[in-house]
Parts: sequence; structure tokens; C-alpha cells
Amino acid sequence: MKKLVISLILFFIFASASLYAQDQISSKDAKDYVGQTLFVKGKVAAIFTSNKGNVFINFDEKSPDQTFTVAIFSDSKVDISKITEGCTLTVLGEIKDYKGKPEIVVDKNEQIISIE
Repeated sequence: MKKLVISLILFFIFASASLYAQDQISSKDAKDYVGQTLFVKGKVAAIFTSNKGNVFINFDEKSPDQTFTVAIFSDSKVDISKITEGCTLTVLGEIKDYKGKPEIVVDKNEQIISIE
């Protein structure tokens, strides 16, 4: 019985890791997944705050050549204090097209999965 429980636990750990890996894409590939909810991982190239307090995090290249953008609007309470240019960021959300570029709107801290 003990072996069965341990086997089931290990199975669920590996199954979860596999699902996470399948649902994670590179920021450079995000354009191919518009409409899907996925983990997107990439290198932060620039962080821009508008006059209205909205924050735009561009990946891989600075605007207008970014491959992907994270938009965080001023009325959200998302903590971005640890996100810096050059870090690797993983976010979760629905990938949308905004003026020909893929983006995820982050409005909850839980959507920021990792900062490396």
C-alpha cells in the first residue's frame, strides 16, 4: 500500500511538470498562440510606464520591435518591483493581439509565475 501511495504521488508530480512544460512557450513564439491561455517566458528588454501609470513590459527587443508585451494597467495592484530589464520573466494569461503584437494583460500578482 505504501508503494502504491508513493507511486501515485510521483506520478502526479511528473504529470504536473509535464503539463506545465507543454503549456509554456517562448515570448518569441507568442504570436502563434493568440487566443490561448499559456505560460509565456522570455527576456525583459524594456519596461515603460505611461503618463497614466500603465506599465508595459517588452520582451526580447525594445518597442517597436518587441516580440511580446505584458500590459499592467494603473488600477491593478500588481507588484512589479522585482522585475528588471534583462531578467527572465514568466507570466500566465490569455494571449491577445494588440496592434499586430501579442500581449497578456496582467491584473493579478498570481499571473507572474517567476522572475529570474
